Amino acid sequence: MSVSRAPPKWKSADRHAVSLVKDDALNVLLMVLKKGAHLHEHRTKGPITVQVVSGSIRFSGGPDQRIISAGEMVGLDRGVPHSLEALEESALILVTAID
Repeated sequence: MSVSRAPPKWKSADRHAVSLVKDDALNVLLMVLKKGAHLHEHRTKGPITVQVVSGSIRFSGGPDQRIISAGEMVGLDRGVPHSLEALEESALILVTAID
């Protein structure tokens, strides 16, 4: 599989995503977010990791909130409410697992 390195065509969307790996137990997603994009609070059925590849995000997980920049990663257990906001144009790898 090849991944295009062309800049995203934002149009009206504030994010673009592509699954790099997807099966019954694992999903690895590459997501690009426009500055100011939000993923509103939600929960997952399994544990997750979020690794910022470029840019920076404000990540809220449970009672904690932190800024995560390129090269940094955060992980959460299943069922923990979480949300994020892109502080600048950002790319991240989101891994979700079903346990």
